Amino acid sequence: MSDSFSMRMSGDDGLAPPAEIFAVKPDRKGPKTIAILLILGSLLMGVVAYGDIASSFAEDLTQEDLDLLLTNVRNGGDEITDEEYQEFHDKARDSGAYSIRGWSIMIGAVLIFVGGILLFRLNGQGSKLAIGGCLLAALGGIYANWEIYSISAEMLPPSLTIAYRNLGYLCGICMAICMALSALPLLNAGARAALYPKVTLTLEEE
Repeated sequence: MSDSFSMRMSGDDGLAPPAEIFAVKPDRKGPKTIAILLILGSLLMGVVAYGDIASSFAEDLTQEDLDLLLTNVRNGGDEITDEEYQEFHDKARDSGAYSIRGWSIMIGAVLIFVGGILLFRLNGQGSKLAIGGCLLAALGGIYANWEIYSISAEMLPPSLTIAYRNLGYLCGICMAICMALSALPLLNAGARAALYPKVTLTLEEE
């Protein structure tokens, strides 16, 4: 003969607790905060892209631009003439690097901006649109930066070559951060519940 022992709390009918206790609460604040960051980031990307697009149409750099770009290089001990840098600019422009980087980042910025607005309105398509914009900007930016770096390695002093290489790394890191922010609302359960409320209700009913 065996004795069985069980312990039950007062008021416990032995049934499982209602599913509502463990239901994920929609997080509306998180996606909206990320949306604002994406919108601000897209505006900054647009400014950078505009500079590249302008460079792709510029036949000659102004003396003011040359002084701004080369003063610190010359103060650092590297020798480069205005004509040498102008030749580098011409080759980079003719390679299409400025145009590719400018337009890919500009179109990517527009997609991220629109995606940010949709995400602020708690539309899940906004995250997907922003991710697409990040991918486009990253691919175009990384390719163009590598092209510019390769040309600079042939024609410019080491300090400028290193600067262009680091600019490529910075572009990649910024796009990776932007992509992670864009994907976060899709990965977080609370944010998904806010973006796709119908899906959540269907699961709970089942």
